[in-house]
Amino acid sequence: MAGCQSTLKRKSSSYRTPSAMDTMLWLNVYATIVLLVASHYTGQLQLGMDMIFSKNRTYIWLLFQLNLSASLGQVFIFLTIHHFSPLTTTTITTTRKFFTILLSVYQFGHVLDIYQWFSIGLVFAGLYLGIAAKLIESKQHADDEKKKIE
Repeated sequence: MAGCQSTLKRKSSSYRTPSAMDTMLWLNVYATIVLLVASHYTGQLQLGMDMIFSKNRTYIWLLFQLNLSASLGQVFIFLTIHHFSPLTTTTITTTRKFFTILLSVYQFGHVLDIYQWFSIGLVFAGLYLGIAAKLIESKQHADDEKKKIE
């Protein structure tokens, strides 16, 4: 997905670059079509409709809250991809998830063993090495541009 987004953001094509909202709209249209078919096939669509149209209105309020928070999160993700890069977005979301896990471990009194800590270290080492490589590459590119000007 990230490779496709980077390709779409390049200005080499004769078409206009899609905005973050364009990308989000078409991704959601595609997901809606696929998930409607899949949920109908598995029988979940009817169960969901029965729950929504039941006399218990708590479900509608919970569904509204879930969709509102998911939509806001999706807007931030697509804007980050649009203004920065998929790598930056991945780094932000992975860092957020890491701190959520640590907060959960702390709050519920869980313990991570050495292998779990090692796995966490590998994930972050990979992410931040990718960022460092990108920064070094952009610095070298800027230095090459300066040399061309001189």
